[in-house]
Parts: sequence; structure tokens; C-alpha cells
Amino acid sequence: MLHETVLLKVPGANEPAELVTYAPGNFPELGADRRRPALIICPGGGYRTLSDREGEPVALRFAGLGYAAFVLYYHVAPQGRWPIPQRQLLAAIDHVRSNCDRYHVDPSAIIPMGFSAGGHLAGCAGLMWNKPEVYRPLRKKSAAYRPDGVVLCYSVVTSGESSHLESFRNLLGERYEELAELVSLEKRVTRKAPPFFLWHTVDDTTVPMENSVLLSDALKAKNVDTELRLYPHGTHGQSLADRTVYAPGQSLAMSVPCSIWVRHCDDWLQRHFGEHTTWEPGRMK
Repeated sequence: MLHETVLLKVPGANEPAELVTYAPGNFPELGADRRRPALIICPGGGYRTLSDREGEPVALRFAGLGYAAFVLYYHVAPQGRWPIPQRQLLAAIDHVRSNCDRYHVDPSAIIPMGFSAGGHLAGCAGLMWNKPEVYRPLRKKSAAYRPDGVVLCYSVVTSGESSHLESFRNLLGERYEELAELVSLEKRVTRKAPPFFLWHTVDDTTVPMENSVLLSDALKAKNVDTELRLYPHGTHGQSLADRTVYAPGQSLAMSVPCSIWVRHCDDWLQRHFGEHTTWEPGRMK
């Protein structure tokens, strides 16, 4: 496994973001030319902090399932105002794709996976990768930053009625009134969006499930390949929903039934990207 920390510098940020890699190696029994889908994991935290439970444990689980995993420690408030975190994720997508040989990654299978506010960030990559304000300072054509799929886990989506207001105020700061509608993801969907996998718990009272439903409906209205999974119970922030992400004595907050999201997500990823275990130069979707 290639495990390293990559510093990503983007215009407008005083310090670099960190991208931590968990990229499995190849050996003869797996195939010397094996190419894996890459997951760029964006932890949640309301654009105010970053949840450790939604970073390394998730990367290790999916690396164990055969993916190349990367955790992006993007900037949060007050340093990480719009569009700094968004540029940092686009830079991470470009870095992984540009170094696909080193990471044994399929360059046409780069998928951001975000949790809560990190889901909003991943959704921005999927829906606003070609927005000039975000990508042009990075000095490549927009196609370099387009993800090939997006996974959203109990994601912040809308700045409307079901909004998680704190996330948007932390992201936008003094520009909240000006930009709130712009970053409401259900209003940014076009037919150019990549496939989406979304999941949420029905009784999430922090970020209501309507966030995922709104986005799913908007994606389907544009004929974008979309899968939405709703699980009956689970407080916000379940992460993997198993003992690996809960401290001793906190198991009462764990909703074991929704841990099946990992299998459902793996199935979805395999349907879309898993058949390409041997990469052919020049092949793009």
C-alpha cells in the first residue's frame, strides 16, 4: 500500500490542503496491471471541523474492498470559505488522475465520497466542476476536474427549507445572502452530471433526508444515473455504522442496520466501474 500525505496548494488558500493516500499495491496474484477505482473521501463537520470517524476508517474499509482510497483534509471556516474547499477537491481529483500509474488507479473512475457537509463538497465537484469561479484559477481545462461518479452519505444539499444552515453560513461567511441559492445543489443539476449514489436515514434530524430526496429527484429529472437508499433509523453521522467508528460506551448511537450502505455502495461502484480491473491506455468513458 502506498500511504503518504500530499500537499495540495490552490489559489486563494494560505496553506495547502492535505490528501492522505491509502492505495493498495499490485502483486502477481492480483494482476500486475490492475487498475482500481479511486475514492476521494471528504469527511463532514459542517464546514467548521472535520470528523475523524468519516476519514481514515472509511478509507481503510474501502481499501480492503479493493479501491484506492484518499482522504481529503480540506479547509474549513474561517479559512475555508467558498470556493476554497471546492478548488481543493478539484485539485485532488486532478492529482489522483494525473498520478494514476503510481496509485494503480483507473483514470476514468475517480469518485469523490462525501459525508454530511463533506457530501455537499463532493456534490459541488459533481455538479460545478466546470464553474469558472472554481476551476479557472487551477489553470487546466475543466475536463481535468470532472469526477466520474459521486457518492453522498447523509449529505447537506439544499439551502432551502430543509437546510443545515450552519454548514452554509460556515462555507459562505459574509456572502451567505449573495450565494446561498448558488450552492444549493438541487438547483445546479445538468445533464452533464456524472452518476450519483446517495444514502440517508429517514429519522436524521440534523440534516433531514429531504436533502438527499431533493437532489435525487433533480438528478432523475435530468436523466442522470442515480441510486438513492433510505434506511429507516440512524442518527446523523453514522459513518460506517459499526464498532470501528464508535468509542467504547457510545454504541447506543450506532445504527447497525444502516451499515449495509457499504455493501450497497460497493455493488453500485462495481456495476459502474468494477469491470475495468485492467486498464487500457487511451480508454475513457
